[in-house]
Amino acid sequence: MFRIWLAVLVITSAAGAAAPSPGRGYVAPEDCEWTAAGSLGSSSVALTCTVRTINGVFDSTNFSLIQPQNTVSLKVKCENVLFESALANNSFHHLKELRSLHVEYCKLKEIPLKAFWGLNELTNLTVRTYNSDWGEIFLKVIPGSLSPLQKLARLDLSRNNMPALTPSLLCALPNLQHLNLSHNDFSEVVNLGFAATNRTPCPVHVQHLDLTTNRLKVLTDHGFSALRHLRTLTLRSNRISRAEDTAMFGLGKLQILDLSNNLLIALPPGFLKGSEMLSELYLQNNSMSVLPPGLFSGLQQMMVLDLSHNSLSSQWLNADTFADMTRLVVLDLSYNRLSHLESATFRSQYSLQVLQLHHNELVSIADNAFSSLYNLQTLILTNNNLTYIDALTFTGLQMLMVLSLDFNSIQAIHSEALKNCTNLQELNLNVNKLIEVPKTIKYLQQLRSLDISNNRISVISNASYQGLRVLYSLRLAGNSIGNLSKGVFEDLPSIRILNLANNNVQSIEQGTFDEVPELHALRLDSNLISDINSLFINLHDLLMLNISANRISWFDYALIPIGLQWLDVHDNQIETLGNYYELETVLKLRTLDASFNKITDIEAASLPNSIEILFLNNNLIKNIRPFTFLGKQNLTRVELKSNFLETLEMNAFRLSEVPSRRPLPEFTVSDNPYVCDCNMEWLQRMASLDESRQYPRMTDIEEIMCSLTFKRKESVVPLTRAQSSQFLCSYNSHCFALCHCCEFDACDCKMVCPDNCTCYYDQSWNTNIVDCGSKRHTSVPRKIPMDVTELYLDGSDIPTLSSHTFIGRKNMKILYMNNSNVHTIDNRTFNGLRDLLVLNLDHNRLTALHGYEFERLVHLQELYLSHNMIATISNVTFANLKAIEILHLDHNYIVQYQIWLLNNNARLQEIKLAYNSWTCDCYFVGEMKEFLHLKGDYVRDIYDLECHYNHSSSHYMLDFNTSACNNYTATAMRSEFDFAEMLPIILIVTVVFIVVLIIAVLIFVFRKEMGVWFYAKYGVRLFRAGQTRTSQRGGGDEDKLFDAFVSYSKKDEAFVTQILAPELECGVPTFRLCLHYRDLPVGGYMSDAIMEAMESSRRTILILSENFLKSEWCRYEFKSAHREVLSACQHRLLVIALGKVDPQELDPDIRLWMKQSPVLRWGEKQFWDRLKYAMPDVRHRKTERNRNDVSVAVHI
Repeated sequence: MFRIWLAVLVITSAAGAAAPSPGRGYVAPEDCEWTAAGSLGSSSVALTCTVRTINGVFDSTNFSLIQPQNTVSLKVKCENVLFESALANNSFHHLKELRSLHVEYCKLKEIPLKAFWGLNELTNLTVRTYNSDWGEIFLKVIPGSLSPLQKLARLDLSRNNMPALTPSLLCALPNLQHLNLSHNDFSEVVNLGFAATNRTPCPVHVQHLDLTTNRLKVLTDHGFSALRHLRTLTLRSNRISRAEDTAMFGLGKLQILDLSNNLLIALPPGFLKGSEMLSELYLQNNSMSVLPPGLFSGLQQMMVLDLSHNSLSSQWLNADTFADMTRLVVLDLSYNRLSHLESATFRSQYSLQVLQLHHNELVSIADNAFSSLYNLQTLILTNNNLTYIDALTFTGLQMLMVLSLDFNSIQAIHSEALKNCTNLQELNLNVNKLIEVPKTIKYLQQLRSLDISNNRISVISNASYQGLRVLYSLRLAGNSIGNLSKGVFEDLPSIRILNLANNNVQSIEQGTFDEVPELHALRLDSNLISDINSLFINLHDLLMLNISANRISWFDYALIPIGLQWLDVHDNQIETLGNYYELETVLKLRTLDASFNKITDIEAASLPNSIEILFLNNNLIKNIRPFTFLGKQNLTRVELKSNFLETLEMNAFRLSEVPSRRPLPEFTVSDNPYVCDCNMEWLQRMASLDESRQYPRMTDIEEIMCSLTFKRKESVVPLTRAQSSQFLCSYNSHCFALCHCCEFDACDCKMVCPDNCTCYYDQSWNTNIVDCGSKRHTSVPRKIPMDVTELYLDGSDIPTLSSHTFIGRKNMKILYMNNSNVHTIDNRTFNGLRDLLVLNLDHNRLTALHGYEFERLVHLQELYLSHNMIATISNVTFANLKAIEILHLDHNYIVQYQIWLLNNNARLQEIKLAYNSWTCDCYFVGEMKEFLHLKGDYVRDIYDLECHYNHSSSHYMLDFNTSACNNYTATAMRSEFDFAEMLPIILIVTVVFIVVLIIAVLIFVFRKEMGVWFYAKYGVRLFRAGQTRTSQRGGGDEDKLFDAFVSYSKKDEAFVTQILAPELECGVPTFRLCLHYRDLPVGGYMSDAIMEAMESSRRTILILSENFLKSEWCRYEFKSAHREVLSACQHRLLVIALGKVDPQELDPDIRLWMKQSPVLRWGEKQFWDRLKYAMPDVRHRKTERNRNDVSVAVHI
């Protein structure tokens, strides 16, 4: 047994050695992939590596990791084209077997001397840096860098932005045959180094040179003379505008020269001398207008000459122009300015097979002009100005197979013009002015295609093409052909394609097409045909039929052959796709275009089962029967756009299950007047129906628009954006299957639409809308369904809404009673509407809200009370509306309502308050402005919000100056007391009283300012009774150690020590201060020190700043010490606001102290006077401080 296994192992090993696997055991480095190279069974490997850069800033590339054995091809591609790469010396020296090397997209500046050392077997080298993307950067090839490549046959240095080559670069490449220097920056031929001068140290063996897309402008003398072996020179797409006489000197073996897409105007006569081996010359797409005599002399080997897209005129074409080109096979003179052809122009071109003369200005062609071209097979004369073809115009063209005379002005052709063209197979006469079928066509017995479209032919009976036994295609479209009768197509046994489109055909005699029974394609579109009965019944081989754009009104599938596969009947007047004989299962029709007709209804019998592509767009289709597309197994595309479909049943688009290997059919159904009723919601869910693979894919479902049955909010919406509650149907009455009281009136589960109302429901009955709007109801209708979700009673006349009007309607979410003349809302009117979300009472006559109206609407989100006559609102009216988001109170008569109570409605997002009679009372305006400061973003009409004073003047709330509020009020009050017409004595008394009153008011209002002024001027304190009483209550105030304790932030110390303290301690009068950070001890219990300092001071000065609030006041011991002392009411606090402090950011303690204590702002008028006025009187001290900076911590 062991011997048997050993024998098997030996045989297997031998087989493996005899048939090695390509790349067996080969390991590619990271970022590289290998594929087998060479013939089957070869072990050679082609390696492709994708790197970021080669030896770039962030990379170090080590090609030594590449396995040298079997690696014959290496392609290196750089991904990051913005970073520079660099080839190191000896990069590939170990790859001894390498034959092909490609380096692309790597931004190399140079190829160093030893870059390719060791690559002795290399035959193909490509280096493309695409340096042109970097502007001025170009690749520099160091002389001698290519010397190791003795076997190199192909060198590609394209797309390197190179401006010049070193003359000795190619010296060491004896086997180089192909050199690609395209897409570089060469601007002068001398920079190529190919001129045979004393500087050229060696011969160059290049045979094929590509210089496409450079910047060469002039071909200078002897520019390529060193390229003695050159056979192909490509100079396409440069900027060459001039060539010198001996520019091609030395190119005796040149065979192909391409100078196309340049700026040449002319070539010198001796330009091609010495290049007698030239076989192909491409000069197309230049600006040549001159062909000097002798330019083509001696070019007996020329086979292809392309002079198209130039500006050559006929004067440069004569008997000597092409005289030596006896072997010419292809001559292209199209897109020039030739006006006529002489008889001897082509006398030597007996080998010519293709002659292109289209898009010229040819008016005439001399007799026998083509007589020497007896091998010509294709002659193109389209787009010229020929008017007549003479008998001798085409003499000698026995081998001609294709003749194109399209787009000329030919009016007549001589009856013998084509007599000798017996091999002609294709004749094109499209777009000319022929009035009859040319009689000379009868000689063309080999003709297979005849195009006489777009001429002026009106009669085709006994036409000359009859009898052409091999004619395959006949095109007569765009003529004036009238009615067709039997016999017009007789004796055409091979005809397969017949085009009669765009003529004046009104009627066709039955049996007309029976003479061409093997017809494959027939076009009769754009005619005046109204009846097609029995015309095509015998065309059993017909595959394509186009009868569109006619006047056909009746159609049945019985009128077309069973085997027809493509039918176009669009743009007719067809009303029904008839199928009287039920042929849908036997028809082979695959494509049907019945668009732009008058079809109104389609069903399964309207479409053959074999149908694949169907166009029914732009019809009048209103109904698609259920299962219309069921059984159409091959269906791939259906167009139903632009019809009159209003609703679609789900089964209308039901398909036979589509196999998973095939894509779902694609339907387009947009641009129809759909109504989104309760039966249309399924269409929105078409994407989910795809999973069953029994419904098509709606490719334009995003474009479908549909109109809503209930159109209050919006009438037309995109189908995909419509909510399920918007797919509604109307009903008059409905009784659920489980309801057992439908025969009674008071039945909660019975839905009866009230009189003079319209009701809607969705498919699930989760939405139940009752619309009684604009019907002028004088009371809330009876029999409103208990499950109503939306009730619209707007436009009614219901002065009073009594209690429990809507009781039991627990599902109601929307109630509209706007514009209904409502005067009064009784208590508990909306009782039971626990889920109401929207209540609209706009444009009514409500005068007051007492507070009970909305008390149980806890879920209400939107309340509209605009345009009423509301003058008073109870403070508890909106207290229970915790979910309210929108509240409109604009356009009423509200004078004073504590609007700031709405701060308790946390979800409020939109408020309207303008166009009311808001009072200008100072307190009210102040509170209102504070509310606007907090909620201003939610007040939509904030800029229209005004307050009114005595109905005589108004002010915008935002502009109202609350600081001058008292003055304004006093002035406004004084204006009311105008007693000019009263008795003089009363006037005098009144004036005296007013003056005294004003003086008293002014003294009271400005008592502080007056006290400050008297104190600053005379040192007398006025209006300080309160302070005196406080001092008496405090007891022992005179004996306290300090006049004031200054509490401040450490960050504000500079202000206190350099500005505040010097003025108070060194000024007049002099105060004794205790500064927090100067005088209090460091360490210990800070709160105890602060409390003792405050209790030892007659005043506490609090420097209130943003720094104070964010630092010191955030410390618990600091805050608690201040709160304990200041809350004792025995201390007088003085607040100095430093910088900008937002009152809303203050905590309640500081806000309370600011209301009870003097507040000064640094920088305001009379700051020092007001500060010293607020300080206590300077007492008589027994000892005076000698220095301001003496610490008093010891006392504390």
